[in-house]
Amino acid sequence: MSDAPLASDYRFAAAVLADLERLIPVLREFYAVEHLPWNEPVLRRALLALVSDPNAGRLRLILRDGDIAGYFVLGFCFSLEFGGRYGLLDELFVLPAHRGGGLAKRALSEVEALCRSEGLDALRLEVNDDNAHARGIYERAGYSAHPRRLMTKWLRG
Repeated sequence: MSDAPLASDYRFAAAVLADLERLIPVLREFYAVEHLPWNEPVLRRALLALVSDPNAGRLRLILRDGDIAGYFVLGFCFSLEFGGRYGLLDELFVLPAHRGGGLAKRALSEVEALCRSEGLDALRLEVNDDNAHARGIYERAGYSAHPRRLMTKWLRG
């Protein structure tokens, strides 16, 4: 039997400006785990845009007794292939102390419900090739890989 809290012990809440300071350490942990470059001024600017502009997407906190247990970022994109606007699950992170009770699966359901409420027909996500655990969670939830590679060119900086 796992000591992890049950997924039902958690709630999801829209992040507001006042939440950003307490979210930064959680983001820092995610970026370290994923070996992503940490640029706090750029990250803060993006977070501010996300909580200020509903057209950009949604930032949801995963809370347990008022404490942050994780978060996810849903961005809104546009593609003819996907019928117009679609969702991009940009980040989903559950702190280690809160893993093992189905919380990531519940978070995916929350993301999908947000997409449906926005009238979106598709939800895409990124997962590192070497993260078999996360890939397994996504595959069991019905996600499949496209035979294309996502490529990026930085236009600023």
